Amino acid sequence: MDFEIKIDENFKLPKAVVYTDKLTEEVLRLKSFVLENSDNILLAYLGEKIKILNPSKIYRIYTEDSKVFAESIDEKFQIKKRIYQLEDDLKLKKFVRISNSELINLNLVDSFDLSYSGTISVIMKNKSRTFVSRRYVKKIKETLGI
Repeated sequence: MDFEIKIDENFKLPKAVVYTDKLTEEVLRLKSFVLENSDNILLAYLGEKIKILNPSKIYRIYTEDSKVFAESIDEKFQIKKRIYQLEDDLKLKKFVRISNSELINLNLVDSFDLSYSGTISVIMKNKSRTFVSRRYVKKIKETLGI
């Protein structure tokens, strides 16, 4: 594989383009690597302050009273995007939807408790607990390979 970097002052954000004669496993791994390691950030509101959040530090994103919140280890921030937009933005960052109103960061899950009938309890590394809605149990099981 050839690799080339061009500096162009007209580009304010990096842009990756791959030229290939066919879609190979190597190209797919490259795409996945670039997208997973790009610096996605979220703008979050904490009172009158706007904070920049790194998605890898967010345990879960959920709706409450028609507002969207992101929960980190010690704070709760309001996000001005809808949950479906965040799901698309964060899919490659290992966020997965567990209900109509919640996304969780799989990298920050401690364990899954399957003992509940018809649903799954999710215990996060910060010891908080949430539940997969019945509608999303099959999707979570497929994602986890169980």
